[in-house]
Amino acid sequence: MKKNDTYILKLILAYISQDLSEKEFNELKDWLNDDPENTKLFSEYLYFYKKSRRIGFTENVDSNHAWNNINTKLHQEPNIVPILEKPISKLRFLRQGIRFIKYAAVFIGVIGIGYYFMNQHKTTAVSGNQLQIADDKITLELENGNVKVIQTGGKQQRINISGKVVAEQIGNILNYEKENSAEELAYNILTIPNGKKFQVVLSDGTEVHLNSGSVLKYPVKFITGINRQVYLLEGEAYFDVAKDPKHPFIVNADDINIRVLGTEFNVSTYPEDSSINTVLVEGAVSIFGKDKTYDKATSLELKPGYMASWDKTKNNATIDEVDTNIYTGWKNGKLIFKNIQFKNIIKKLERHYNVTIINNNSKLDEKNYDATFDVETIEEVLNSFNKNYEIEYTIENNKIIIN
Repeated sequence: MKKNDTYILKLILAYISQDLSEKEFNELKDWLNDDPENTKLFSEYLYFYKKSRRIGFTENVDSNHAWNNINTKLHQEPNIVPILEKPISKLRFLRQGIRFIKYAAVFIGVIGIGYYFMNQHKTTAVSGNQLQIADDKITLELENGNVKVIQTGGKQQRINISGKVVAEQIGNILNYEKENSAEELAYNILTIPNGKKFQVVLSDGTEVHLNSGSVLKYPVKFITGINRQVYLLEGEAYFDVAKDPKHPFIVNADDINIRVLGTEFNVSTYPEDSSINTVLVEGAVSIFGKDKTYDKATSLELKPGYMASWDKTKNNATIDEVDTNIYTGWKNGKLIFKNIQFKNIIKKLERHYNVTIINNNSKLDEKNYDATFDVETIEEVLNSFNKNYEIEYTIENNKIIIN
């Protein structure tokens, strides 16, 4: 491998995991044809991989024979090329029609390759048999525990462990409504890192906007006769729920359940917040304890323009009339702070800009501020605070120190 060592290794790993697009497939073939040494290296990598997986490769591998097999397969169409002569476990033949599956998380137990890849390409690391994903990537955990990296460029199809198409991704929208052939209740977990936002369309047409630092668990397909239930494990989400009177939609967020039939609302449950906030924009919702069965008589009803704040410590709720734009502006890239403590503003800035902020001025933590930002950079935001509240700060790479 030459100047593009990291990228070529990525292609090889993608080939092994069968997450290779048509473009990447052709790039790999071009690289192999450039130099005989490349074919030898590729053959050795496959040998090393197969040997490490303990699937009976002979100790004295015939490199020429191995390469002839690989070369034959590489000249087939990418939608029918097998990875190995004897597919193992979940490494299956590429199916016809699955032509643009991008390189994502690679489940691989090759310590040597993993060590090289970890040091040359810092976005992933391999430890034992479990791939470690860097925390700046959007990830999708499948029902079998495998983790895929979501690339927001281009168009891709998502398949389940049975090889069936369950979703289509275009840009930063993952849509389970189209071509979803799943027949059993199976959950995916979508994790959005700091500095990014994402949208998922569930199988019933419900749209969910996910803010930075959010984790959502949801079924790839809702099943007839069962309530539509999803889990906001952490973070913030805006739900535009498709109407279905026969199947109530329930969002579990920490200690509460939010039940709706068809409506728009925002839920926020970040770890640093003392309460779980539900802001109703349109329709009606009912709030009840996570371990309780829904009862209209005992559930808390919310009207549009109001916010229910569930105290995490006291396990009770208060209702206040609010300006919903303050709580939903994040969907359009806005940061709106109204009577917010500075220590919580710091957390929101860290998530929004994907930076680390260290505040050495403890007096600022408990002070409450009002501010609105839109397209400003983090430096412009800090300058604004500096001018109005005399905050001194320094920047070191992506770390901000306030004194």
